[in-house]
Formats: sequence, structure tokens, C-alpha cells
Amino acid sequence: MDESMLSLNESEKNKKRKPLIGYYKQWVVLTYLSAVSAITGMFIALSGNIVLAMFCLMVCGFCDMLDGPVARRKKRNDREKNYGIQIDALADLICFGIFPVVIGYAVVADSINHEQLTVRLVICIAIAAFYALAALIRLAYFNVIEAEMQSKREKRKYYEGMPVTMAAVLIPLVYSVCFITNVSLAAVYPVMLLIIAVLFLLKIRVPKIKGKYLLIFILIGLPIAIFLFWSIGAVI
Repeated sequence: MDESMLSLNESEKNKKRKPLIGYYKQWVVLTYLSAVSAITGMFIALSGNIVLAMFCLMVCGFCDMLDGPVARRKKRNDREKNYGIQIDALADLICFGIFPVVIGYAVVADSINHEQLTVRLVICIAIAAFYALAALIRLAYFNVIEAEMQSKREKRKYYEGMPVTMAAVLIPLVYSVCFITNVSLAAVYPVMLLIIAVLFLLKIRVPKIKGKYLLIFILIGLPIAIFLFWSIGAVI
């Protein structure tokens, strides 16, 4: 029996011994943490602590920013790479597609009459549905293109449409501005979600967040994170 056959048999044995499906190595842990942060943030938002929920959203963005570089440093087979693409998109849908909608509900809940189907309620539902659908469409489209590029061994130079991860900075930024200027977040939030949803779907070229773009991203995000952290202390 040659070496390759022995290796194959050993691989099959390892699969049989594996108690759980999925992968739990370093390259995917950050993606899991991102999803956990989003779910935690949803409960926090619904309990009324919007500022802490915003901080959880930024934690999701931080984990998503790091999971790619960490994964690329690890040796992975084709199945693990494909799993990484799928799990990252699914986590992004939770973190940047559903989580912002839940925050939005918590923000506008007090200003909406839930007992009657008012025009404002219908508009908010429509915007929330459009936002979640736009994120879903963008992520599915990204997966298709990414799979094609990997099969051809091509490297991505830019994104088509604004990455959903940008919501992790844009939404806390708008919250911070509203807080500082004493503007009603409930009035601004639906409009903001609508604009972001359109940006998800627009066929525009967006540079990958690396090099100088990563520095700009950090320079914008860090002050917001510090402000939110300070606000959490003030609220508590």
C-alpha cells in the first residue's frame, strides 16, 4: 500500500472519529465570535441598551476584519476554504443583515403604535425587509463570484457594491453623531438603513480594506469605539 493510500485511509478514520460536523480551528473561531457578539447585541438592544448594542456591532466588524487575514495564514484544504466562504457569509448575514434591523426595531419601538397598522409602521417594516434582503442578495452574489475566482486561482482587487461589513462602522457613526448633536435617532435610523441597503446593491467598485484603506477604516472606527465605550460607562 503506497503512502497516498495510507494518508487517505487515515483521513477517512479521522472523519469517522469526528463527533461534530463543521470546523473549529483558529481560522474560523473569529467568525463564530462575530456571530455570538451579534446575538448578544440583539438581546441587549431589545433590553433598551442601544449604546452597548452598537459596541457589539463594532466588535462584529472587528472580528470580521481579522478573520480573513488569520485564515490566509493557515494551511487549509479546498473543503475548508469553501466552508470558510460559506460560514463567513452566513455570519455576516446575522451580524450586518439581521442585527442592524433588530437595533432599528429597538430604536423606533417607542415611537410606533404597535396596535394599529400605521403608515409609519408599514414604512419601517418595508425598509427593514429591504435592508435584510439587500444584505442577503449581496452576500449570495459575493459567494458566487468568490467561488468562481478561487476556482481560477484569481485574487480579488475590489468589491462590487459596498461590503456589508461597513455597517459596523456607518451605523455606530450615525448613532454617535445623533447623540452628540441631540438629533432623534428614531427619525434618522430608517433613512440610514435605506441608504445603506441601496449601497449594498449598487454596482460600484469599492477598494478592498487593506493598506491605506485599512488605516483609514481604523482611524474612523477607533474614535467611534472609544466614544461608545465612554458612553457605556456613562449609561451604567
